[in-house]
Amino acid sequence: MNTWGAVIYGIIVIISYTYAVKKSKSKAQVAFKKGGVQLLKQLPFIIAIFLLIGLFDAFVSKNIVVTIIGRGRGFLSILNSAIFGTIVGGPVSSVYPLGAVLLKKGATIAATAVFMNSWIMVGFITMPFEISVFGKRFTLTRNILAFFGAIVIGMLTGLILTGSVL
Repeated sequence: MNTWGAVIYGIIVIISYTYAVKKSKSKAQVAFKKGGVQLLKQLPFIIAIFLLIGLFDAFVSKNIVVTIIGRGRGFLSILNSAIFGTIVGGPVSSVYPLGAVLLKKGATIAATAVFMNSWIMVGFITMPFEISVFGKRFTLTRNILAFFGAIVIGMLTGLILTGSVL
């Protein structure tokens, strides 16, 4: 794990809160309390996701990952990644360590980027709620465009970072 990223992020948060306290102590206290409440609400879910990632890392062999989304699978690896990312879904913060595990186990950068993008962009799990708010037509259109957009973005990521789409 890149600890420097976490350190820099922590410094930015501390500087931001210091600035907020100087600007308005009462508003900073409200913001701190709201942030703490949100953290406590999300903590059980985040812990569960990270435990599942640990299980995935321990029990899913490199062979399985390579067979499904590894090099040599062609466009099927991209399609599989998009489908799995769409179905699984979850909090954005948990997809990054899962992406690292996929890369470690032999997934291509393009397939991993497609998986991560579809996880974030496509709302399969939230579709019933989204339909109730935005309507069926809008929700389906948005999710279909997001699905194909995740594929395009992931393939471009692979092309830019490795010179290969597959």
